[in-house]
Amino acid sequence: MLVPLWRASVAPSWKTSYRRLHSCVGRLAEARTVRLESQRGTGRPVAHVLQEVCSGDAGSYVVARDNHGRPLSLGDSIDSTLSSLTFLPFEADDKLAQRTFWLSSAYVLTIALSRVCGPIICDIPSVKESSGAHADGISGYVVEFLRVPSLPTIELGEHSFRELRAQVEQSIQILVDEQRQVGAPKVSPEEVSSVDQFMKQLCAKSFDFQIARVNWKEAWSLFKHNPLLLRSIVSYGEQDALVPVVYMGHEACGVLPLNEVLLRRTKPIKAAKVLGWSTSSLPVAGMSDESTQPLLRVRGISFPSAQDLQQYSARMSELEKSDHRHLGIAQGLFFAHDSSPGSPFVMPHGMRLLRKVERVIRDLYDTFGYDEVQTPQLFRSSLWKQSGHWEKYREDMFSAQGFSCCGAHDDVFGLKPMNCPGHCVMFAHQPRSYRELPMRLAEFSPLHRNEASGALSGLTRVRRFHQDDAHVFCTPAQVATEIESMLHMLSLAYRVFGFGDRFELVLSTRPPNFLGQVEAWDHAEASLKEALDASGKPWTLNEGDGAFYGPKIDIRLVDAMGRKHQTATIQLDFQLPERFGLEYATSSQVPSTEQVRPGYARPVMIHRAILGSFERFLAILVEQCKGWWPFWLSPRQAVVIPAFSGNEETHQAVADYAAHVQYTLSGHTHETRETRSPFLSPTMAHQTLQVPSRTRFQIELPPQSLVPAGDTLGKKVRHAQLSRFNFFLIVGPQEAKNRTVSVRMRDEKAAPAWHAGEDAFHTMPCKIQDLTWAVIKATFPDRYAAHDAKMSLDLGTWTLPDLWRLFCVLDALHV
Repeated sequence: MLVPLWRASVAPSWKTSYRRLHSCVGRLAEARTVRLESQRGTGRPVAHVLQEVCSGDAGSYVVARDNHGRPLSLGDSIDSTLSSLTFLPFEADDKLAQRTFWLSSAYVLTIALSRVCGPIICDIPSVKESSGAHADGISGYVVEFLRVPSLPTIELGEHSFRELRAQVEQSIQILVDEQRQVGAPKVSPEEVSSVDQFMKQLCAKSFDFQIARVNWKEAWSLFKHNPLLLRSIVSYGEQDALVPVVYMGHEACGVLPLNEVLLRRTKPIKAAKVLGWSTSSLPVAGMSDESTQPLLRVRGISFPSAQDLQQYSARMSELEKSDHRHLGIAQGLFFAHDSSPGSPFVMPHGMRLLRKVERVIRDLYDTFGYDEVQTPQLFRSSLWKQSGHWEKYREDMFSAQGFSCCGAHDDVFGLKPMNCPGHCVMFAHQPRSYRELPMRLAEFSPLHRNEASGALSGLTRVRRFHQDDAHVFCTPAQVATEIESMLHMLSLAYRVFGFGDRFELVLSTRPPNFLGQVEAWDHAEASLKEALDASGKPWTLNEGDGAFYGPKIDIRLVDAMGRKHQTATIQLDFQLPERFGLEYATSSQVPSTEQVRPGYARPVMIHRAILGSFERFLAILVEQCKGWWPFWLSPRQAVVIPAFSGNEETHQAVADYAAHVQYTLSGHTHETRETRSPFLSPTMAHQTLQVPSRTRFQIELPPQSLVPAGDTLGKKVRHAQLSRFNFFLIVGPQEAKNRTVSVRMRDEKAAPAWHAGEDAFHTMPCKIQDLTWAVIKATFPDRYAAHDAKMSLDLGTWTLPDLWRLFCVLDALHV
C-alpha cells in the first residue's frame, strides 16, 4: 500500500481518511509503504514518519526498508535520496523484521549472560530465521561465549595486523587450554532461569539501541578484554573500514554483523526465552584437538507478545511428537552413539526405508540413462589439490594416514566429502568420443564431512552420509537438455514421495572464493538461467552463494509445516574438467574456438543430486509422514494377527496357518535353512512356473502374538494400529480352515495429508488410505462392483493370491 507523506505535520482529516482506508484494505499487521514526496523530512528519524502515518498501531512495526531495498532501523535518520519507506511488522513475509527483532534480542541476551554467568567473553551473535510462516524448532538467535577465570587484556601497541592477529589467537588458545584443564563447560538450570529473568528486566526498562561506527583502534580499546571480538576488529582494520559498535543504553555490548540493523529500543521485546544450551568446538589457529568443546552456545527466542511465545511453545510441543529424532527411536529406525558423533546407526526398519528411497532413484536412473559406479573412499592429497578441494574445502574434510612406519604410507589421504574428483578420474581413464556424451555417472557411496560438533543434529546434519550423487559429462550444446531432464527427474521424485510440486528453484551465482575465470562463470550462469526459464517454473536469484567451482540451481523442498529444506542441487562446472584435463574427440562440425587442441574439446561437467543427503531427506520424510508411511515405502507393511479360540489343537492350527501367511507374503519362515533357497537348480530350469518371485513384502508375525493366553484380539489390533502397520491380517480357526485372511486397513484419522501430485489419483492433498481405497476398487472391480461403494477399514475376507496381487499393485504404483 502506497501512502503519500508531504509534511511533518499531517492534517487530521487526512490521517482519519488514511486510517479508514487502511482498515478497509486488510489487517493492521502488514507491511506498509509510505511515499516521501518532499525533502522536508530529511534528517528526521524514521520512527517519526511511522508515528505520523499510523500512530494508532506504530508499535506493531519493528524495522523499515527504503526504496533502494536497504534496511533501516526506526532510529535511523531519513536522507535526501529516499523516495519511499516500507515499514515491516514482526510477522511480515520479509524476514528482515524477524531477523532484526531476534538479533536485537541476542544483544540483550549477551548482557544478561555477562551479568549472570560472568566473567565471560561473547562472540558476535547469529540469527536463524524461520523457514515458513511461523518460528520453528531451529528459529531464533544464538550467542556463543567462553567462560574465563578472569577477563584477559590485549593492548594494542605498535604492532602490524599480522602480529595483532597472532596475539589474539594466542590469547584465545590460552583461554581454551584453561577451559580444557577443568573439563567441558556448562550452564546450570539456575543460571538459565536467572538469564530469563534478567532479559525480561532489561527489556522492560526500554534501553535504546545505538550503532556507533568508529575506527578499528577505538573499537579495539572498547573490547580489548574480548579476543573473540578482536578477531573481527582486526579484519575491519585490514580493510580500513569503520567498525559498527552496538550500544544498549550506555554500554557497548558487541559488534554488529555486516548489513544488519537493530530495533530502536528494547521495549518491543515483550517475551523472551532461553531454549537451551550446548557446547561446541572453537577453531583456533594451530590447534586441531577437539576432544573438549570449550565454547558454550545458548539459543533463545523472543516475540512481540507473551501470547506469541505461548503459541510458539504449544507449536513446538506438538512438533516434538513428529520430530524425526523422536520418531526414529519410537519406530526403531536409527539412533546416535557417542562412539561416532554425527554418524547414525541405522537399524533394520530404517534400512528398509533407505533401500526403498534408493529404489525410487534407481528406477529414475534406469529411465533417464544413468550408469551406477563406485569410486574409492580415500584419495591422496595430491588429487584433492588438483581438484581445488585442498585449498577451498580442507577445513570440512577428514584426513587419514596409515600407522605403518613404511615410507610408502607417509602420504596424507583425505576421506572423500564428494564424488566429483573420482568421477573425473573415471572419465579420464580412457579416451572419450563425442559419441559417448552425455556420460551420466551415478554413485551412492558414503561421504564424510567434518561438520562442527555443535551443529550436529539427528539426521539433518551429520558427518557420514549418502547422496544420490551423479555427474554428467556433456557438450556445451547438451547442457540445456540435460538440465531440463534433471528438473523433470526431481519433479517426478518429489511427487512420488508426497511433496507434490512444493519446492522452490533458486539460482546461486559466483561466490567470493570462486575458482577460474569470470568469463567462464558468466557463461555458466547464463546457461543455467536459460534452462530455468525454459522449465516454465518460477525461480529466484541468490547472488554469491554458488559453489567455489561453479554456479548452481538449489532446490528448496517445502514440507507439510511450511519449512524449507535444501535438498536437490544442479551445479554447472567448467573448472574441474579444466583442472583434470578432461577432453573428448569431437566431430567435424565443432568450431576450432571450442577445441582445446585439434580434434578435441573440453566437456562440461554437471553435478546433480535429486534428494541430496539420504539421511537428511529421510529426516524430512519422517516428519512429513509422522510415521504414517504409504504401503510401498512402509517398513511395516502388514502384521499377521492370530485370533485364538477353541481347544489346543485349534490353537496350533491357527498358529501354523499364521506362520504360513507370513511366509507366503514375506518369505520369512522358521523352517530349516537347508529347505530355503531363492535359487533354482539346473535341473529345475525348465519348470518356469516354479521360478520364485523376487517381490517380498515386510510382513511381521510378533512371537508374543502366538501365545494363546496372551493379549486379546482387540489389544493386538490396537498395538498394530499404534505401530502404524498398513494392513492387519487376522487369521482365526475359520480362516485357517478356508485358507483365507480377514484384512483390515489402519485407521488414519490422525494421519497427515499426502500430496500426491498431478499424476496420481487425486490432485488435492488426501489421506493415504483414500489413495489405497482407489487402488483396491480399480484392481478388484468385481469385489466392489457398486460405483459409489464407500470406503471401509474392514476389507473383508481375502485369498492369499488376491492379497498378494493387491500388495504387488500397491507396491508398483507407489501410492
